[in-house]
Amino acid sequence: KVSVDLIGRCTTQRKRKGEDENAFLKRLTHINLSDKKIEKIDGLEHCTSLQCLYLYENKIKRIENLSFALNLTHLYLQDNFISRIENVGMLRNLRKLFIGGNELTEISGLASCNYLEELHCQAQRLPTDQCLTFETATLHAVSGSLQVFNIQKNNISQVSQFRVLRSLQRLDMSWNHISSFEEVGTILGNSACCELTTLEMKGNPVTKQHKFRDFVTLMSSTVSMLDGKEITKTERQFLINREAAKAQAQARYHQRSNLNNVYMDNQQSEGMRGQDMMEHAHNETFDDRYHEHDEV
Repeated sequence: KVSVDLIGRCTTQRKRKGEDENAFLKRLTHINLSDKKIEKIDGLEHCTSLQCLYLYENKIKRIENLSFALNLTHLYLQDNFISRIENVGMLRNLRKLFIGGNELTEISGLASCNYLEELHCQAQRLPTDQCLTFETATLHAVSGSLQVFNIQKNNISQVSQFRVLRSLQRLDMSWNHISSFEEVGTILGNSACCELTTLEMKGNPVTKQHKFRDFVTLMSSTVSMLDGKEITKTERQFLINREAAKAQAQARYHQRSNLNNVYMDNQQSEGMRGQDMMEHAHNETFDDRYHEHDEV
Protein backbone atom coordinates (compact mmCIF):
# COMPACT_ATOMS: atom_id res chain seq x y z
CA LYS A 1 0.00 0.00 0.00
CA VAL A 2 1.19 3.49 -0.88
CA SER A 3 1.71 5.32 2.41
CA VAL A 4 0.77 8.92 3.17
CA ASP A 5 4.41 9.60 3.96
CA LEU A 6 5.46 8.35 0.50
CA ILE A 7 2.77 10.45 -1.18
CA GLY A 8 3.98 13.53 0.70
CA ARG A 9 7.51 12.95 -0.56
CA CYS A 10 6.33 12.42 -4.14
CA THR A 11 4.57 15.72 -4.78
CA THR A 12 5.75 19.29 -5.14
CA GLN A 13 2.74 20.50 -3.16
CA ARG A 14 3.38 20.99 0.54
CA LYS A 15 1.24 20.53 3.59
CA ARG A 16 0.02 23.81 4.98
CA LYS A 17 0.47 24.79 8.61
CA GLY A 18 -2.30 23.28 10.70
CA GLU A 19 -3.70 21.32 7.71
CA ASP A 20 -4.86 17.82 8.54
CA GLU A 21 -3.75 14.81 6.54
CA ASN A 22 -7.01 14.20 4.65
CA ALA A 23 -7.34 17.84 3.62
CA PHE A 24 -3.78 17.79 2.30
CA LEU A 25 -4.39 14.61 0.28
CA LYS A 26 -7.68 15.93 -1.05
CA ARG A 27 -6.11 18.98 -2.72
CA LEU A 28 -3.18 17.16 -4.36
CA THR A 29 -3.29 17.36 -8.16
CA HIS A 30 0.09 15.82 -9.15
CA ILE A 31 1.77 12.78 -7.61
CA ASN A 32 4.96 11.20 -8.97
CA LEU A 33 5.31 7.62 -7.70
CA SER A 34 7.59 6.43 -10.49
CA ASP A 35 10.34 3.91 -9.77
CA LYS A 36 9.26 3.23 -6.18
CA LYS A 37 9.02 -0.58 -6.43
CA ILE A 38 5.23 -0.33 -6.05
CA GLU A 39 3.41 -3.63 -6.69
CA LYS A 40 -0.18 -2.49 -6.22
CA ILE A 41 -2.12 0.72 -6.82
CA ASP A 42 -3.60 1.39 -3.41
CA GLY A 43 -3.78 4.06 -0.72
CA LEU A 44 -4.64 6.96 -3.01
CA GLU A 45 -8.39 7.06 -2.45
CA HIS A 46 -8.30 10.39 -0.56
CA CYS A 47 -6.59 12.17 -3.46
CA THR A 48 -9.85 13.11 -5.15
CA SER A 49 -8.44 16.19 -6.91
CA LEU A 50 -5.71 14.17 -8.60
CA GLN A 51 -5.08 15.15 -12.22
CA CYS A 52 -1.68 13.63 -13.03
CA LEU A 53 -0.48 10.32 -11.64
CA TYR A 54 2.98 8.95 -12.43
CA LEU A 55 3.37 5.24 -11.73
CA TYR A 56 5.87 4.22 -14.40
CA GLU A 57 8.83 1.88 -13.78
CA ASN A 58 7.26 -0.06 -10.93
CA LYS A 59 6.08 -3.67 -10.49
CA ILE A 60 2.36 -3.12 -10.99
CA LYS A 61 0.38 -6.02 -12.51
CA ARG A 62 -3.16 -4.59 -12.45
CA ILE A 63 -4.89 -1.28 -13.01
CA GLU A 64 -7.14 -0.97 -9.96
CA ASN A 65 -8.41 1.26 -7.15
CA LEU A 66 -8.75 4.38 -9.28
CA SER A 67 -12.52 4.88 -8.97
CA PHE A 68 -11.89 7.98 -6.84
CA ALA A 69 -9.88 9.72 -9.57
CA LEU A 70 -12.73 11.32 -11.52
CA ASN A 71 -10.55 14.37 -12.30
CA LEU A 72 -7.59 12.38 -13.58
CA THR A 73 -6.38 13.57 -17.00
CA HIS A 74 -2.86 12.08 -17.23
CA LEU A 75 -1.97 8.50 -16.27
CA TYR A 76 1.58 7.17 -16.65
CA LEU A 77 1.85 3.38 -16.31
CA GLN A 78 4.66 2.51 -18.70
CA ASP A 79 7.27 -0.15 -17.91
CA ASN A 80 5.27 -2.24 -15.45
CA PHE A 81 3.84 -5.77 -15.76
CA ILE A 82 0.26 -4.96 -16.77
CA SER A 83 -1.39 -7.55 -19.04
CA ARG A 84 -4.83 -5.98 -19.39
CA ILE A 85 -6.40 -2.51 -19.48
CA GLU A 86 -9.19 -2.61 -16.92
CA ASN A 87 -10.99 -0.50 -14.31
CA VAL A 88 -10.59 2.75 -16.24
CA GLY A 89 -14.22 3.15 -17.31
CA MET A 90 -14.81 5.78 -14.66
CA LEU A 91 -11.87 7.90 -15.83
CA ARG A 92 -14.02 9.86 -18.26
CA ASN A 93 -11.75 12.93 -18.14
CA LEU A 94 -8.64 10.98 -19.09
CA ARG A 95 -6.72 12.81 -21.81
CA LYS A 96 -3.36 11.01 -21.92
CA LEU A 97 -2.58 7.36 -21.21
CA PHE A 98 0.98 6.07 -21.24
CA ILE A 99 1.05 2.29 -21.00
CA GLY A 100 3.99 1.25 -23.17
CA GLY A 101 6.49 -1.40 -22.14
CA ASN A 102 3.99 -3.69 -20.42
CA GLU A 103 2.59 -7.14 -21.26
CA LEU A 104 -0.58 -6.20 -23.13
CA THR A 105 -1.76 -8.35 -26.02
CA GLU A 106 -4.81 -6.21 -26.82
CA ILE A 107 -5.69 -2.55 -26.47
CA SER A 108 -9.21 -2.64 -25.07
CA GLY A 109 -11.28 -1.40 -22.14
CA LEU A 110 -11.25 2.25 -23.21
CA ALA A 111 -14.78 2.43 -24.61
CA SER A 112 -15.75 5.05 -22.00
CA CYS A 113 -12.71 7.27 -22.55
CA ASN A 114 -14.27 9.48 -25.20
CA TYR A 115 -11.93 12.41 -24.53
CA LEU A 116 -8.64 10.52 -24.80
CA GLU A 117 -6.18 12.61 -26.84
CA GLU A 118 -2.98 10.60 -26.51
CA LEU A 119 -2.45 6.85 -26.31
CA HIS A 120 1.08 5.51 -25.96
CA CYS A 121 1.18 1.71 -26.01
CA GLN A 122 4.51 1.06 -27.69
CA ALA A 123 6.91 -1.85 -27.14
CA GLN A 124 4.72 -4.39 -25.39
CA ARG A 125 6.59 -7.51 -24.28
CA LEU A 126 5.13 -9.84 -26.90
CA PRO A 127 6.31 -13.13 -28.42
CA THR A 128 8.03 -12.54 -31.74
CA ASP A 129 5.20 -14.28 -33.63
CA GLN A 130 2.37 -12.34 -31.94
CA CYS A 131 1.17 -8.81 -32.71
CA LEU A 132 -0.66 -6.33 -30.53
CA THR A 133 -4.38 -6.25 -31.39
CA PHE A 134 -6.95 -3.49 -30.98
CA GLU A 135 -10.56 -3.76 -29.82
CA THR A 136 -12.98 -2.24 -32.33
CA ALA A 137 -15.11 -0.63 -29.60
CA THR A 138 -12.06 1.13 -28.17
CA LEU A 139 -10.95 2.48 -31.55
CA HIS A 140 -14.43 3.81 -32.30
CA ALA A 141 -14.72 5.36 -28.82
CA VAL A 142 -11.57 7.44 -29.29
CA SER A 143 -11.99 8.03 -33.03
CA GLY A 144 -13.12 11.63 -32.62
CA SER A 145 -10.65 12.64 -29.90
CA LEU A 146 -7.36 10.77 -30.31
CA GLN A 147 -4.63 13.03 -31.71
CA VAL A 148 -1.40 11.19 -30.79
CA PHE A 149 -1.00 7.41 -31.20
CA ASN A 150 2.25 5.57 -30.46
CA ILE A 151 2.24 1.88 -31.42
CA GLN A 152 5.86 1.30 -32.37
CA LYS A 153 7.58 -2.08 -31.80
CA ASN A 154 4.42 -4.22 -31.56
CA ASN A 155 4.83 -6.67 -34.51
CA ILE A 156 1.98 -4.94 -36.38
CA SER A 157 1.56 -5.67 -40.09
CA GLN A 158 -2.02 -4.48 -40.79
CA VAL A 159 -3.09 -0.88 -40.15
CA SER A 160 -6.39 -0.46 -42.00
CA GLN A 161 -8.25 -0.67 -38.67
CA PHE A 162 -6.81 2.72 -37.72
CA ARG A 163 -8.55 4.55 -40.56
CA VAL A 164 -11.44 5.35 -38.15
CA LEU A 165 -9.15 7.66 -36.14
CA ARG A 166 -10.26 10.74 -38.03
CA SER A 167 -8.75 13.28 -35.58
CA LEU A 168 -5.29 11.71 -35.51
CA GLN A 169 -2.45 14.18 -35.99
CA ARG A 170 0.64 12.20 -34.99
CA LEU A 171 1.07 8.48 -35.64
CA ASP A 172 4.18 6.49 -34.73
CA MET A 173 4.24 3.01 -36.28
CA SER A 174 8.02 2.61 -36.30
CA TRP A 175 9.71 -0.79 -36.09
CA ASN A 176 6.73 -2.95 -36.99
CA HIS A 177 6.15 -5.39 -39.88
CA ILE A 178 4.25 -3.18 -42.35
CA SER A 179 5.35 -4.21 -45.83
CA SER A 180 3.03 -2.85 -48.54
CA PHE A 181 2.06 0.50 -50.04
CA GLU A 182 -1.56 -0.66 -50.12
CA GLU A 183 -1.64 -1.17 -46.34
CA VAL A 184 -0.22 2.27 -45.64
CA GLY A 185 -2.60 3.79 -48.17
CA THR A 186 -5.63 2.65 -46.17
CA ILE A 187 -4.96 5.26 -43.46
CA LEU A 188 -4.08 8.14 -45.78
CA GLY A 189 -6.32 10.39 -47.79
CA ASN A 190 -9.52 12.31 -47.18
CA SER A 191 -11.59 9.25 -46.25
CA ALA A 192 -9.30 8.13 -43.42
CA CYS A 193 -6.90 9.96 -41.06
CA CYS A 194 -7.57 13.28 -42.77
CA GLU A 195 -5.83 15.45 -40.13
CA LEU A 196 -2.60 13.47 -39.94
CA THR A 197 0.49 15.71 -40.05
CA THR A 198 3.29 13.56 -38.61
CA LEU A 199 3.94 9.95 -39.59
CA GLU A 200 6.78 7.78 -38.26
CA MET A 201 7.42 4.61 -40.26
CA LYS A 202 11.14 3.91 -39.90
CA GLY A 203 12.14 0.28 -39.38
CA ASN A 204 9.24 -1.14 -41.41
CA PRO A 205 9.98 -3.19 -44.56
CA VAL A 206 7.81 -0.87 -46.68
CA THR A 207 10.19 2.06 -46.13
CA LYS A 208 12.89 0.22 -48.09
CA GLN A 209 10.73 0.06 -51.21
CA HIS A 210 11.39 2.43 -54.08
CA LYS A 211 9.58 5.78 -53.88
CA PHE A 212 7.83 5.13 -50.56
CA ARG A 213 8.24 8.78 -49.57
CA ASP A 214 6.74 9.87 -52.91
CA PHE A 215 3.80 7.54 -52.31
CA VAL A 216 3.00 9.03 -48.87
CA THR A 217 3.44 12.58 -50.16
CA LEU A 218 0.97 12.02 -52.99
CA MET A 219 -1.53 9.96 -51.01
CA SER A 220 -1.89 12.48 -48.18
CA SER A 221 -2.25 16.22 -48.61
CA THR A 222 -1.81 16.80 -44.85
CA VAL A 223 1.29 14.82 -43.82
CA SER A 224 4.12 17.35 -43.52
CA MET A 225 6.63 15.27 -41.55
CA LEU A 226 7.69 11.73 -42.50
CA ASP A 227 10.27 9.91 -40.37
CA GLY A 228 11.57 13.17 -38.99
CA LYS A 229 12.01 14.83 -42.38
CA GLU A 230 9.76 17.66 -43.53
CA ILE A 231 7.63 17.30 -46.65
CA THR A 232 7.62 20.79 -48.12
CA LYS A 233 4.91 22.32 -50.28
CA THR A 234 7.44 22.57 -53.11
CA GLU A 235 8.23 18.85 -52.90
CA ARG A 236 4.56 17.89 -52.92
CA GLN A 237 3.73 20.22 -55.83
CA PHE A 238 6.66 18.89 -57.85
CA LEU A 239 5.38 15.32 -57.44
CA ILE A 240 1.82 16.36 -58.30
CA ASN A 241 3.05 18.11 -61.46
CA ARG A 242 5.18 15.11 -62.40
CA GLU A 243 2.28 12.69 -62.01
CA ALA A 244 0.02 15.03 -64.01
CA ALA A 245 2.60 15.16 -66.81
CA LYS A 246 2.81 11.36 -66.79
CA ALA A 247 -0.96 11.10 -66.99
CA GLN A 248 -1.07 13.51 -69.92
CA ALA A 249 1.69 11.61 -71.74
CA GLN A 250 -0.14 8.34 -71.22
CA ALA A 251 -3.38 9.90 -72.46
CA ARG A 252 -1.63 11.13 -75.62
CA TYR A 253 -0.05 7.72 -76.12
CA HIS A 254 -3.40 5.97 -75.81
CA GLN A 255 -4.97 8.53 -78.16
CA ARG A 256 -2.30 7.90 -80.78
CA SER A 257 -2.64 4.15 -80.31
CA ASN A 258 -6.39 4.41 -80.82
CA LEU A 259 -5.92 6.50 -83.97
CA ASN A 260 -3.38 4.02 -85.31
CA ASN A 261 -5.76 1.17 -84.59
CA VAL A 262 -8.55 2.98 -86.45
CA TYR A 263 -6.24 3.68 -89.38
CA MET A 264 -5.11 0.05 -89.54
CA ASP A 265 -8.69 -1.14 -89.35
CA ASN A 266 -9.61 1.19 -92.21
CA GLN A 267 -6.63 0.03 -94.24
CA GLN A 268 -7.53 -3.56 -93.62
CA SER A 269 -11.14 -2.88 -94.62
CA GLU A 270 -10.00 -1.14 -97.82
CA GLY A 271 -7.66 -4.00 -98.61
CA MET A 272 -10.37 -6.57 -98.11
CA ARG A 273 -12.76 -4.53 -100.29
CA GLY A 274 -10.14 -4.28 -103.04
CA GLN A 275 -9.53 -8.00 -102.85
CA ASP A 276 -13.26 -8.64 -103.14
CA MET A 277 -13.47 -6.40 -106.20
CA MET A 278 -10.54 -8.18 -107.86
CA GLU A 279 -12.07 -11.58 -107.17
CA HIS A 280 -15.40 -10.36 -108.55
CA ALA A 281 -13.75 -9.04 -111.73
CA HIS A 282 -11.82 -12.27 -112.20
CA ASN A 283 -14.98 -14.28 -111.83
CA GLU A 284 -16.78 -12.14 -114.42
CA THR A 285 -13.91 -12.57 -116.90
CA PHE A 286 -13.92 -16.31 -116.36
CA ASP A 287 -17.67 -16.44 -116.86
CA ASP A 288 -17.37 -14.45 -120.17
CA ARG A 289 -14.67 -16.79 -121.48
CA TYR A 290 -16.73 -19.81 -120.51
CA HIS A 291 -19.76 -18.52 -122.38
CA GLU A 292 -17.67 -17.71 -125.49
CA HIS A 293 -16.36 -21.26 -125.49
CA ASP A 294 -19.91 -22.61 -125.32
CA GLU A 295 -20.96 -20.47 -128.31
CA VAL A 296 -18.09 -21.78 -130.41
